[in-house]
Amino acid sequence: MSTTPFFEANGGSRWQWMTVGEVARTLGLTEERVRQLIRQRKIKATKIGGWLVQPHDLHAFIHSRTNIPEA
Repeated sequence: MSTTPFFEANGGSRWQWMTVGEVARTLGLTEERVRQLIRQRKIKATKIGGWLVQPHDLHAFIHSRTNIPEA
């Protein structure tokens, strides 16, 4: 999974972002379904040109849909 790097304005730490296409391939969904989940606010995303998702937000979405309790 490749990610799109962005940097803070102050030159600080590097952030990693995933495009809608990358999220769709990761989840095995269509890009339109991922956009729908973003519009429904089920996947947290930021719109900069196109929708971008941070990997930890994708992990949170996956975790919220898991029926297996944590040990």
